[in-house]
Amino acid sequence: MSTSNPAEVDLIVVDWDGGEALLDCLQSIAVQTHLPSRVIIVDNGSRLPVYQRLSKDLLKVPYVIVRNETNLGFTGGINRGMKEVRAPFVGWVNNDAVLAETWIEKLLPAVGGEGKVAGAQSIVLLDKTTIDVAGIAIEQGVFRQVGYGLKVGSPRYVTQPWGISATAALFRTQALNEVAVRGAVLRSDFFAYFEDVELCARLRKRGWRFKLVPEPLVMHRGSFSAARLGQAGFRMRVRNRYVVARAHPGVGQISALMAEDATCAMKDLLGAHFRFAMTRFNGVLEGLRHH
Repeated sequence: MSTSNPAEVDLIVVDWDGGEALLDCLQSIAVQTHLPSRVIIVDNGSRLPVYQRLSKDLLKVPYVIVRNETNLGFTGGINRGMKEVRAPFVGWVNNDAVLAETWIEKLLPAVGGEGKVAGAQSIVLLDKTTIDVAGIAIEQGVFRQVGYGLKVGSPRYVTQPWGISATAALFRTQALNEVAVRGAVLRSDFFAYFEDVELCARLRKRGWRFKLVPEPLVMHRGSFSAARLGQAGFRMRVRNRYVVARAHPGVGQISALMAEDATCAMKDLLGAHFRFAMTRFNGVLEGLRHH
């Protein structure tokens, strides 16, 4: 890793047939007031390869496209992209996220300042006034997106979150490399969902912490590509919560997760959503058995 310029930032964007969303994301990167050193675009087996969709003048910074021939999930995509990182800081940006032009400029001091800070995020919005996520919290044994559904300016979201969301986050590369397992920063078996919670748990065990920049600097369309996973994606969302709780005792509680899923399954059954109830049940069983 080069440390000749401590302000250098690489960005990773994982794409799976992101269409116009990917272009909007990359355009927001191209106008950053603190331009990244390089953008690493991971093509996760898109039907129409990314290189065929990008115009040569879209990005004003060097970029590289690496392609997986099959979809390895968000986790596999990020792990592949991390092999290309050379900068002391690295940002992960969902392909359906649009960054304010000051996103890097305002997050970099939060991560690069004093103290053992592994990463930071800003407030991520669902729309112009509604929060999607302002960090990750653990409440009564269950993982929560801080601020979800609240209006911007609400006093209820915290400024020092337990963890940060991988939707759009800036990390210290050293911290990620420190907790990598056999060269992989994220657990590839997660594929997608709650991989950021598991990563934050590993980082916290090593004494790292996280910061929230309490400004709305990201607009998130929400699971633009992941929605194509359908019931498989829903099953993974359920399953991975239990995998985190089992791998990191005290980070979530099995009993609390089961109580929440039982309540949700009952609502599914009462609403005649039998397929969702069965998928949830299968996700719980897989999570309890998964190693």
